[in-house]
Amino acid sequence: MSRAVFVDASAWIAITNRRDDYHFVAQELYRELLAGKTPLFTTTWVAYEALSLIKSRMGLKKTLELWGVLNNQRLVKLVRVSRIMEKAGLKIFFDYQDKTWGVVDCISIATMRLLNCRRAFAFDEHFREAGRQSGLEILP
Repeated sequence: MSRAVFVDASAWIAITNRRDDYHFVAQELYRELLAGKTPLFTTTWVAYEALSLIKSRMGLKKTLELWGVLNNQRLVKLVRVSRIMEKAGLKIFFDYQDKTWGVVDCISIATMRLLNCRRAFAFDEHFREAGRQSGLEILP
């Protein structure tokens, strides 16, 4: 999965929400990744986080549109968080006591490690910091 790109909730939100500060950058990168047939994946937990935020900010219609994208296997692989991923993510969460990284971000980093993915598409500063500290390439 070395060519693959993990897509964080912050990127899904930016892609979906025209009012997001990163919308145009996110749209451009998303189109480039799709055009280049770059494998994209995200976890169920990230999907649920993005769906919750989109529903509260933009309503059900946009939420259903995003859910359609997340379930389109030609566009993105939706990875169910396993107990192994959860355990590895919680280890990161508790090991970095001085950080304010969220549990979902830590599980995302652990999932990327377990799937040998080195690149992530994200705008969230906590995710970006955790990713850089883990030696990941953060797009854009």
